[in-house]
Amino acid sequence: MKGPGWKVTQFEMSGNSLIGHMAEWPSGVYNKAHYHGPGATILILRSQGYTLIWPKEAGERPFESGRGHEVIQLNWRVGSLVCPPGGWFHQHFCTGPDPARLIAIRYGSRLHPIGTEVTAQRQEDGAHISTKEGGTVIEFEDEDPQIGRRFEAELKKTGAHCQMPHLGAVVN
Repeated sequence: MKGPGWKVTQFEMSGNSLIGHMAEWPSGVYNKAHYHGPGATILILRSQGYTLIWPKEAGERPFESGRGHEVIQLNWRVGSLVCPPGGWFHQHFCTGPDPARLIAIRYGSRLHPIGTEVTAQRQEDGAHISTKEGGTVIEFEDEDPQIGRRFEAELKKTGAHCQMPHLGAVVN
């Protein structure tokens, strides 16, 4: 759903207004760009990499549309905090030698919902539904080609190997 090799555990403590997830993914892998409401705070627990963020108004292909200057790269390592603005596309890239791990926490549990964006009153968060279906996730085949080229260039700097099948990587 998020990307090749991603493992995600979602949690919501009983009677609480917080919800979150822990994710781990292999070196040389990144997730699909997506957006949601504000306030998600992400703590990096393992490895190194970066997160790209850009306003959804810049579109699904900001570099192709001449709005690449609006894309911001946030480099991270163990202990870094990332908090994407509400309504901004973002995606996480692991360029370190080890799998990446993060924990993300935000307000808006099922018991105490807040005004975060969800799609068409569906039971699921819009961040799990493709933009093709009215959600907020850009499928790999629809992403800006510059994103993959940028990732491969960053991997060369660290010596990690690309594990993204849509970029031509052969994954065992």
